[in-house]
Amino acid sequence: MTRRWGARAAWVLVVLLAAAGGLWAGRATFAPPSVPEADSTVPLYTVREETVGNSMSFPVAARWDKAPLGTGAATGTVTSLEVAEGDTVAAGDVLYTVDLRPVVVMSGTVPAFRDLAEGAEGADVRQLQEFLRDAGYLEVRTPDGEFGVATTTAVKTWQKRAGVEQDGVVRAGDVVFASPLPARVVLDEAVTVGAQLAPGQPVVSSLGLTPTFVMELAVDQAQVVPTSGPVSVTGTDVTWDGVIASATTTSDGLLVLTLTAHDGGPLCGTGCGGVPVAEKDALFTGNIITVEASTGPTVPAAAVGTLANGDAFVVAEDGTQVPVTIRSQGNGRAVVDGIAVGDAVRLFGEKNPADARDTASTSGSSVPEDSAATDGSAP
Repeated sequence: MTRRWGARAAWVLVVLLAAAGGLWAGRATFAPPSVPEADSTVPLYTVREETVGNSMSFPVAARWDKAPLGTGAATGTVTSLEVAEGDTVAAGDVLYTVDLRPVVVMSGTVPAFRDLAEGAEGADVRQLQEFLRDAGYLEVRTPDGEFGVATTTAVKTWQKRAGVEQDGVVRAGDVVFASPLPARVVLDEAVTVGAQLAPGQPVVSSLGLTPTFVMELAVDQAQVVPTSGPVSVTGTDVTWDGVIASATTTSDGLLVLTLTAHDGGPLCGTGCGGVPVAEKDALFTGNIITVEASTGPTVPAAAVGTLANGDAFVVAEDGTQVPVTIRSQGNGRAVVDGIAVGDAVRLFGEKNPADARDTASTSGSSVPEDSAATDGSAP
């Protein structure tokens, strides 16, 4: 009896253990899988104050317009140059020397073509007398164009002051008649020390009052450059702001932009005297401003999103959209209104998840919320 009861008890214990094991196994088998929490960390950017703009840089040439001013009548070798490019000369100034003899500029439209001495008459004599009178060597109210004793005396006094032989004769090569004077001048490129001069040779030109600033662009550059708008031109220790005043195309396809000040005056304003005068153009760096520079709260362009209606926004740290107005942008940066320096915004246009669901549901491409639980999970 006791032996039979012990056997039954052992059998019951086995059944209970088996039942407990099956219950545990069932719970382990049918327990829902654990879902790892999504990483909620998104890249943030702290808004800073910056200046943002955009421009395109090209060479700018400053050109002085030149006009022939006078021809020489001297024959000989240039022994010195007495004026520099861009100097202003007046009647009585020495331009250069030929065979060590000074060549003087005087006002007049009739070129020097002969030696002038006592007994000569003509318009060239009158021009000489006007110079002698204005310089204080000849006391006469109205020059008469007749080379008399008084003119001879005045010439000798002038020659003494000039340091040449006092013979009363003005040689053709001693004078360059030019008009108008005073003038800013540049000597002809052939007038150099050691050069041989001949009568009738152009020797000096006058410069315009201000230089012209031009930007010449090749055909491929012309396709991407605006033909109007603001520019800035930078030289040594100076920057001039202006505008593109005109645009023309040459026969070989070059686009030529002429630059002026905002009021249409010379780009260099009152500083044109500092623009070099040379046979070749003076070169500066020009910037065509495609986006006016603006300073304010600045974010990477990647942080700015655009709604379907064209309105711009950024996404705050908590995921809300903040409307902004773009003031300027360039080089991957944007200055915007609507946020403050120090704010944190999401990069890469991160959207509010709720907004993303709303967008999906209105576009007809939404997925039912329970599809993840039923799709492929039925036994």
